[in-house]
Amino acid sequence: PPPERVPRSKTKALVAAPGNAVRTLREAGLRKGCRICFKRGLKPCFIRSCEHLASSSVFSTITTLLTIYALFGDDVRLFTFQKVDDPYFDMITISAMVAFSLEIVAQTFGKVGYKYGFFFWLDILSTVTLVLDVTFIAERTFGDDISSAERSGNKSGSSGGGGTEAARAARMSRVGTKAGRVVRLIRLVRLIRLIKVYKKGNYQEKKQEQAPGMDWEEDDEDGMENESAVSKKLSEMTTRRVIMLVLMIMLALPFFQTNMYLFKLQTAAEFGINNLYRTWRDGIDMYRPFESEARRDTYLASKEREIYVEDFYSFVYYHNPLCKEDEIPASAIQSPLSSFGKIFWIGTASEAPPHTGTGGNLTDFFLPRFFGLAAYDLNERWRGDSWAYYQCNMSSDPRAIFDIPWNETHQCISDHYRGVSILFHQESNLDCPENLRYQERTVMYPTVINQTEWEELYPMFVFDRRSGSQMEAGLGIGQTLFICALLGVGAMTFSNDANKYVLTPIERMIANVEKIRNNPLAAMSIGDQETQKREMHLKGQLSRRSEHTSAEDIKAARQSVQSQSWLRTKKKAIEEWVENFRKRRKETGAGQPEPMETVVLEKTIIKIGSLLALGFGEAGAKIIAQNMRGGDNAVLNAIVPGRHVQAVFGVCNVRHFTDATEVLQDQVMIFVNRVAGIVHSTINEFFGSPNHNVGDAFLLAWRLSGLRPEKQTKLADMSVMALAKLVAQINKSPLLAEYRSHPKLAKRLPNYRVRLGLSLHSGWAIEGAIGSEFKIDASYLSPNINTATRLEQSTKYYGVPVVIADTVHNLLSDLVAAECRQIDRVTIKDEAGVFKIFTLDLDDMAVEVSKVSTLTSAKEKSRHRLEVRRKKAERWSDEYIMAELFERDPDIAKLREKYTMEFFARFSMAYLNYEAGEWHVARKILEETRHLLVTEDGPSAAHMRFIERHRGQAPSTWPGHHPLPMPK
Repeated sequence: PPPERVPRSKTKALVAAPGNAVRTLREAGLRKGCRICFKRGLKPCFIRSCEHLASSSVFSTITTLLTIYALFGDDVRLFTFQKVDDPYFDMITISAMVAFSLEIVAQTFGKVGYKYGFFFWLDILSTVTLVLDVTFIAERTFGDDISSAERSGNKSGSSGGGGTEAARAARMSRVGTKAGRVVRLIRLVRLIRLIKVYKKGNYQEKKQEQAPGMDWEEDDEDGMENESAVSKKLSEMTTRRVIMLVLMIMLALPFFQTNMYLFKLQTAAEFGINNLYRTWRDGIDMYRPFESEARRDTYLASKEREIYVEDFYSFVYYHNPLCKEDEIPASAIQSPLSSFGKIFWIGTASEAPPHTGTGGNLTDFFLPRFFGLAAYDLNERWRGDSWAYYQCNMSSDPRAIFDIPWNETHQCISDHYRGVSILFHQESNLDCPENLRYQERTVMYPTVINQTEWEELYPMFVFDRRSGSQMEAGLGIGQTLFICALLGVGAMTFSNDANKYVLTPIERMIANVEKIRNNPLAAMSIGDQETQKREMHLKGQLSRRSEHTSAEDIKAARQSVQSQSWLRTKKKAIEEWVENFRKRRKETGAGQPEPMETVVLEKTIIKIGSLLALGFGEAGAKIIAQNMRGGDNAVLNAIVPGRHVQAVFGVCNVRHFTDATEVLQDQVMIFVNRVAGIVHSTINEFFGSPNHNVGDAFLLAWRLSGLRPEKQTKLADMSVMALAKLVAQINKSPLLAEYRSHPKLAKRLPNYRVRLGLSLHSGWAIEGAIGSEFKIDASYLSPNINTATRLEQSTKYYGVPVVIADTVHNLLSDLVAAECRQIDRVTIKDEAGVFKIFTLDLDDMAVEVSKVSTLTSAKEKSRHRLEVRRKKAERWSDEYIMAELFERDPDIAKLREKYTMEFFARFSMAYLNYEAGEWHVARKILEETRHLLVTEDGPSAAHMRFIERHRGQAPSTWPGHHPLPMPK
């Protein structure tokens, strides 16, 4: 719980004693937390603490580092450090076990679905196996005879089988330990993957304000989608199976090796020890030198003693631990460095054997002391200068290592053994075998020995295998990395095909459905983005193919084309033939692979969403969204409650539509759709939403609800600019220009051209579905729409293409509002108050027909829509000033070119006199403004007609306004 707020009365005391402030806050928070726990119970507090700990990024980082240590720490210890450093590693290992145990508890009570799950048991298993990494436990469990002797304090021996069994158990232990710790890395990989999915699912871009009709949530460039429930389940099941497969292989492989059941092939070291022991024991039994000095002297000078000394040094030099790489000649094939086993320590039991006499005891004769034998240079004799196996020099004086009295040798292994360390003069800390780890030594005993001989004296030979242990540690690190890679690659490979052909398309479908659910109008953009991605893919393929064409080939091709002029003359015919051939292949499907069902379903969802967006429009977005939210049922609820909105409403009417219908007959649908295409595209470009169409009339809407005042002003500006641009596009269209020369239309309506009447009014409306369960239309219901319709009808009276109510004019920015001309003050039927009405002066005769052909192919239309979206994003930014279009857009500038400042000043003077009742003055000026331009000014003519109906004299009760006139 957060710390308790400190009362205002205590703040002075805290300021006076700042050292107590933190402590006071902490104590207050602790008291409050304790009160909450005792009030709600300890169990909820414990579960909440587990949830916080399980989701803590700091704790996850700590367990991640400890996981990496658990994987590689033991091998790093053996590879780099010595035995004296083992306690520090034990401390880290025990800390890791505590942290992992705490993590298991936190995940069990703080994460749903973890308890008794697959990874719950694997985490427990991997944590338990860390016990075997604690050195004193591992040595007690899997140590050799030296470890047992140290632990028990008693003499220990074996006939050879015990050491082999211990080694085999140690190997199996290392396999099981590594298997358990590899599981933790897989869990780490899974944790990282889940974090990625969590971040991806919760990632939100910096929110720009949602523009009407715009979808700011673009697809990720890398194509990553939120992982579906099916994908999560399949990935988890695949990971489980791969983990179990690898673990079973690791644990089962040792049982298929022969040394699990029988001893491996006897080594040279074992044979040498047996041969050496028998030579020594047979000589002792023959001469019994310990009984008297005479027997002792006879034995030491005997041939048997000489053979024993020769065999002893031959054995020691063969496993010479002091051999160095730089002294091995190039002619040598092998050396003691070719193996990991190098003799390190030789000794026997430290207590006096039973056979003791005046000649000494048995241990006095074990070491190869020469006594009466002729001395010679041991290095020269045994290093093997001309041998294939070069045995190296042992030291400058090898005899000094062994030719010492037995009672002067080192006492080792709890003082129960005495022996000689060959490495003692090189490494002073290696005087006894227990100074090496049990993994770094190999203990051997002679096996050609009976029980009586064993009880009298049991020699021990210890080999230094630190180089082998280091290599095993290095290989263990590599093996761990390999297994981790195997598990990761295996899990990805096994599910790759399912992800590629099933799960990824499903996730894309879900993402598209989510986008349509959140913003139904985004369905149109999804199809465009898919088209763009496909084009980019095709361009990439073409560019890769073109890279294989060399510059020489291009040059040769150009020369060939230039030399054959007839190719140029036939170029157009060839291109037409190729285009027709492609069309035939496309129609027949030849050469096209059959699309997969998932691709067909994905494209169908995009098309259905686009059709929904087209059919319902912005007014029906709520209907689509609400019906797509219930994913667990298929019940359709199309009649949803309406929504109160504020909007700018526009009405667009096609002039002389009745005449065009009678003349064009069945071709009138083409005519209407051509007009609708221009109206809809232009309005959409300026963030408007085309609504229903009734014959010659279109309802347009710019929704203001939920937007800041600045954005409402921008939308109002866009509505005005949209009407100006619409007038330009209607008169520029080459398709609509065809009707100017239509013989029947020209006969019935001389000088006919397609013209529109446009109006804008702002107010409230109810947005929703109109109809029944059999047929619905999404539209708006409001008296303000009727008002906008009446304003459009007045365009005929005033002779202007656009009429704007003051409800919209008040929303405009100053720069756009300054471009509008007030033409009257009127009252409107069913509306309270007086309205100022304005117009945006546009000369539709000034725009020429465009020579650019219309967009026909799907590719061109898709590119055009993407360009429109780019323009919309640019215009919606706060930095963009809509009024600049009056000068930057050449079409709008052309429409307003003939309207001068003189004209606006004179009309403003005339209108002020007209409004003030000075009609005689107004009439005179209106006569001037009426014909000041090339063509007649509609508002001037309308006011002249109104004044003429009143005989040029304003009524005595003239209020400055009149009812909105309707054309007959």
